[in-house]
Amino acid sequence: MDNKLFKRPKKIILVANSSWYFYNFRLQLLKDIREIGYEIYLIAPKDKYTVKLIDNKFKFIEWNLKRLSINPINELISLMALIRIYLNLKPDLSHHFTIKSCIYGTIAAKISNTIFVINAITGLGYVFLSKNKSASFLRFFLRPLYRLIFKARRSIVIFQNSKDLEELNKLGITSTKNSNLISSSGVDINYFYPLKKNYSNIKKLSKFLFPSRVIREKGFFELIEACIILWDKGLNFELQIAGDIDKKIYKILKKEYSRELKNNNRLIFHGEVNNIRDLYSKCDIVILPSWREGLSKSLIEAASMEIPIITTDVPGCTDVIDHGINGLIVPPKDSDSIALAMELLIHNPLFAEKLGKAARIKVIDNFEMNLINNTTIYQYKRLLN
Repeated sequence: MDNKLFKRPKKIILVANSSWYFYNFRLQLLKDIREIGYEIYLIAPKDKYTVKLIDNKFKFIEWNLKRLSINPINELISLMALIRIYLNLKPDLSHHFTIKSCIYGTIAAKISNTIFVINAITGLGYVFLSKNKSASFLRFFLRPLYRLIFKARRSIVIFQNSKDLEELNKLGITSTKNSNLISSSGVDINYFYPLKKNYSNIKKLSKFLFPSRVIREKGFFELIEACIILWDKGLNFELQIAGDIDKKIYKILKKEYSRELKNNNRLIFHGEVNNIRDLYSKCDIVILPSWREGLSKSLIEAASMEIPIITTDVPGCTDVIDHGINGLIVPPKDSDSIALAMELLIHNPLFAEKLGKAARIKVIDNFEMNLINNTTIYQYKRLLN
């Protein structure tokens, strides 16, 4: 990348709701930004990934934020803490990831006279996606605030999928003038490389992987029901789960699915996995029946490794998978359809192989990390110039 193309502002700060997000989703982008010559600061709550960022020689400032809190006092404390950081650093540009960081960061930027702001919408989140009364109540009161935040002067909003962009534009929260689409945080296609597996010698596929946190919104219960349907039919396969499990979900599992939990040879919980590539390499099919995504990183990683994929007909999943071409799409919250798709791939390894090969081609064309990061950095250049 030619450094001469870029004017170098004194300072850029990047804000997220966790150090985990920076390390797992944006590490290469951070390195690319630094390589250009910008002075960058990372602002996030501390967690076990903070030390990894510091080990990579990034300047880190802790932000007192509770990611899932809706307590007004806690939120005011978090906002004031961020304002103090902005006033102290006086950045030329701020880049915010995740919804709370976008809202509080834009307010802090306005107060500190930060000239340019980028807000990255990685997903619409609970307030827009949930249909319960508390979410509806919050939507009613937060919509005017969101309009004020996301239509701020000298700011742009980056979306990961077109449906989220269209929805917020339709609601008047963002405008076509300041909305941009950058699909995902990208994937390193040389790290997530294809499996060397001879599908012609395999009669049946037998290893499914669910690469996600174990929560309702990822379609976990529908997936378990689909597995039970197939196990009861006598199909022999295992489901591996790679992600933290919510305590409430685990209690439901112990109560409703005790038989499956005891049968550990076909339902395997790995918890949080540090080397997800290794787990991908040992599975036959990746399945993510999510209710909605910003744009699923796990699907892009699996696709980059030519692994056959089953997912749902929702934004953030259909951006990656085209039904029957590079994966299978099923309706959300539909155990029977999930079971049918699973059974189809179990009995058709060569078709599954064809889907996987087509999936990697799409990743190379649309989600390769350098392509995504260069597009993001172009936005910096466009604003600062």
